[in-house]
Amino acid sequence: MLNILLVISLSLFVLWLSFKDNYHEIVAMLCNINIWYLLLCVVIVLLIQVFIGLALTLLTSLSNPHYRLKDGVLNALVASFFHGVTPSSSGGQFAQVYVFKKQKVDICDAASVLWMDFIIYQATMVFVVLCLLIIRFAYFERYFSNLLILVLLGFLVNSAIIVGLWALGRFPKVYTFITTKGIDIACKLKLIKNKAKVVASIDAQLTRFDAETKKLSQHRKLILEVIGCNVIRLLLYYSIPFFCFLALDIHVSLSVLIDIIAMTSYISMINAFIPIPGASGGTEAMFVLMFSKVFGMVNASSTMLLWRIMSYYLVMLIGGLAFIYVKIKDEMNKRKEGY
Repeated sequence: MLNILLVISLSLFVLWLSFKDNYHEIVAMLCNINIWYLLLCVVIVLLIQVFIGLALTLLTSLSNPHYRLKDGVLNALVASFFHGVTPSSSGGQFAQVYVFKKQKVDICDAASVLWMDFIIYQATMVFVVLCLLIIRFAYFERYFSNLLILVLLGFLVNSAIIVGLWALGRFPKVYTFITTKGIDIACKLKLIKNKAKVVASIDAQLTRFDAETKKLSQHRKLILEVIGCNVIRLLLYYSIPFFCFLALDIHVSLSVLIDIIAMTSYISMINAFIPIPGASGGTEAMFVLMFSKVFGMVNASSTMLLWRIMSYYLVMLIGGLAFIYVKIKDEMNKRKEGY
């Protein structure tokens, strides 16, 4: 509950900053919203959850062939809710394990699925953003040179997660340095208190990472299918602002779609430095800062509100309802079984 209140408070503060000088213009735009494009935004948001669920279903089917798409989508919705209400999206996977358990998936199989999903998603996301950085680097440098360092640092942080795990497993010298000198330095800086615990955690993560990458290497067709789901999922998510512009009757040509996709991906990279649940406050502020330079303050502020409602609050609402459904269904099943 505290996290939800924090999200709402920060979001309201940023909304006030964005709207205080252009309140009447923004309200007028929102009152004249195109209902058909608004529905299209809703469809896109739901499709994103379907593709997340499809990826989970494909991976789960390796150990549970009868796992259904609707189960995967339900799992994805609950995960999105807990990703949104916990700092740095830390609670999503715990919630997914809970849902998998209620869906009769063994805990070990669930952990394996989540590791494979993380590996493929993280690698795909890094590759997609890298392509967008290369394709639109000149455009970004022209309009947002002051934010370039933040975007690149965010990209490096996201890249380091997957590259770091791979490097630790493949290069013994890197592993030796990290677990000796690297941790010693962190201890001296008082960043780490329990050296043995950290080393044990690294060993466990590497063992799991190695096991899941070996398992994935035996299913190349499946990997390509899950990569495809993640590429579509990311491109749909990054394109939501474009359709929000259309819903608000702001003229944007199809030629700027790639620019909007790139800018939204850059915002996602910067969010790596915002540990607040849902990256609230920082996400809204960064959106207005970036989009206002190209589309103007009124258009950027109006679109930010609609984009945030569609991509975050709507998903949170549906995800919360999905979690309630899982809880109610579990209680009903217990009663049937005589618990």
